[in-house]
Amino acid sequence: MAGRPRTISEERIMTALAAAVGRVGPSRLTLADVAREAGVSTGVLVGRYGSKRELLLGFVRWGLSEKAFIRPMRAAFETASDSVEGLIRAVVRSAGPDTEPEEFANNLAFLHLELADPEFRALLGEHDAAVRAELADYLRAAVTLGHLVASADVDALAAAVDSIRNGTQITWAMTRSQPLAEALRRDLSTLLEPYRCNKEDQ
Repeated sequence: MAGRPRTISEERIMTALAAAVGRVGPSRLTLADVAREAGVSTGVLVGRYGSKRELLLGFVRWGLSEKAFIRPMRAAFETASDSVEGLIRAVVRSAGPDTEPEEFANNLAFLHLELADPEFRALLGEHDAAVRAELADYLRAAVTLGHLVASADVDALAAAVDSIRNGTQITWAMTRSQPLAEALRRDLSTLLEPYRCNKEDQ
């Protein structure tokens, strides 16, 4: 058809799906909602994914991919000259911007769907392992560069940072007493400050 793009990028579809999930939640979501958001026909989605479930699985795989998740964290890490600050920036980047209560609740409902379904949950487990490995790399860099003490247990700290990355977002959703980025920065700084090197350590 004249004027219709010959190819629809996966990123365009997944961005549309994220917006639709935030607006209506996963249970009420339809392929028509996503198609409307993406500016394509429902048939395009059916032809590419076959069903709502496969589309949602595709969304999880895309959202947890290195290109969509790890690379932006890495880019944020590399903006700081201090590797501890870089780690904090990476975690803040991974959390994304503040969202309205309804949108956060809808995204949390999607997480509930993922946790309840073995196939979705397996993807989350793989992703969590990859994120912790990435965080451990940042912490090793901090030790090597003299920003964290050499005695720091990098793997244990990576697990704690990841717990803060997840847990602070839930607490923030309940209180909203400050911007999410500030809440994450506060909690991560509290965790990491005792391990920072001072002049006597160097």
